[in-house]
Amino acid sequence: MRRVLINGVGGVLGARVARRLCEYDDIAVIGLTRYEPVASLGRTEWLLAHLNGLQLVELLEAEQIDTVVQIDFAGTEAPVTSREAAVQQNVIGTMDLLGACLRAGVQQVVVRSHSWVYGASPLNPMMIDERRPVAHSGLRGFLRDLAEVEIFMAEFAEQHHEIRVASLRMAPLVGGWSPLMDYFSQPWPRMLIGFDPVIQLLSINDAVEALAHFALNPCAGPYNLAADDAVCISQAIRLSGQLPSPTIESMIVRSKRDVSRDQTHPWPVDVNFLRHPCVVDTHRAKQEMGWAPQDGVADSISATHQKGHAPLDREASEAALRAFLSRKR
Repeated sequence: MRRVLINGVGGVLGARVARRLCEYDDIAVIGLTRYEPVASLGRTEWLLAHLNGLQLVELLEAEQIDTVVQIDFAGTEAPVTSREAAVQQNVIGTMDLLGACLRAGVQQVVVRSHSWVYGASPLNPMMIDERRPVAHSGLRGFLRDLAEVEIFMAEFAEQHHEIRVASLRMAPLVGGWSPLMDYFSQPWPRMLIGFDPVIQLLSINDAVEALAHFALNPCAGPYNLAADDAVCISQAIRLSGQLPSPTIESMIVRSKRDVSRDQTHPWPVDVNFLRHPCVVDTHRAKQEMGWAPQDGVADSISATHQKGHAPLDREASEAALRAFLSRKR
């Protein structure tokens, strides 16, 4: 029986990956989380703890884990309150986990990453494949943390061929909470005057399937993951139910004091992503791993925006009424 440990099982993404893996009878799933899970974990056995390196080794050996899925990153499912704590969790935490996996004889580690670790630059090719190095500067927040993790992972994998380490460089997720989608859903999201770059996104459904698929199949190295279509930033804002507000850069990059006064949110990542595209090539994941996205960007954003709201068109409202009355009868 395969035994998979998910680090970060308490969040929405981790919980859904755990439930997906639990659908396989020959897979035992163990979860590790820093807080009470926000959703059902199926038959997953989970531990609420913050373990150091030696404790991680003990857990991995005792549970005979052969595959680890690392999703425990601050800033990906909730806003970060402390940069120091975020670096400790994201960078140092992943380093400790990889070291523990090596000592415990884990065969494979799958790490959630981000397609924007390449950075936004006018020098980027039209389609970025996995051979392009991650950005060493120009990133901030959790993207900078993930870039540092990627650099460490590459060095780690080069030195330790006995363990497979895979990085899933996912486009920003649609569904659940994410810094980008939170920004798009705010009133009058700001854009740079004269710029409207294309962005790729990935539905949370496809992210769950990808993490489960890569965890259950041999893989190593980086893989770009994104939906097959893309939209401009202004389109993403409109699909989120808002209207874009073109403005100058100084009105986008703002101090926390300014934000607290007018209740608007600053652009959550480096401002260069408002100028230049960062479009990734997903052929490697499709050809080598047989993974392909199922959801389109526009439909995913629209469905997320309308979730929990009454249908807007008469036909959908009529269908909802008929279904309700048939149940009552």
